[in-house]
Amino acid sequence: MINLRDVLTESTARWFLVLHTALGVAAVAASTHLVVWMWRYGRGEFTRHRAVRKFAWIAFALHGVAFVVGNLMYPTYKVEVRVAYLENATAVANAATTHANNLAKATHESQAAPVTADVVKRAAAAARWFDVKEHWIALGLVVSAALVLILMLWDPKRDGPALGSITLGLALLVCGTLWLGAIIGVLTASWKAV
Repeated sequence: MINLRDVLTESTARWFLVLHTALGVAAVAASTHLVVWMWRYGRGEFTRHRAVRKFAWIAFALHGVAFVVGNLMYPTYKVEVRVAYLENATAVANAATTHANNLAKATHESQAAPVTADVVKRAAAAARWFDVKEHWIALGLVVSAALVLILMLWDPKRDGPALGSITLGLALLVCGTLWLGAIIGVLTASWKAV
């Protein structure tokens, strides 16, 4: 059960959402950059290993800080968005009706399209997808930490190329989880944000 004292004010939560979004975008960019720099690892070319280590640290740090900021505003999201809107059929139907009426007025139509149960189902699905995103992001953070550790301890010149494909695969997994999280986060926020 969420204690209302643990919920950030809506204004503070909005600023956290902006910060979370900026950190998320930076983490996606850094992890994508890391994959691009590591692409040759699959072929056994390790000329950029020092830079790869640096980008792995940057991606991990951005990923971690975005995760922490997201968790700080999660109670507010849970109360103000998920429970109060996405999982509240009446609130979704009222908002959809208001939107349909405003659209009808703007386009000079005689009446708005009726709100269907499908809109309510899609809002509830958006809330469930948000949970999927959170789990994948947490998994990606653990994989990112493992990738940093491996890259710090492994030297391809000293230890051989055996881990090249594995590290590339881990980087792809981290990048994929961040892209998935960003896409689902944007789609969820398009329904309703804090």
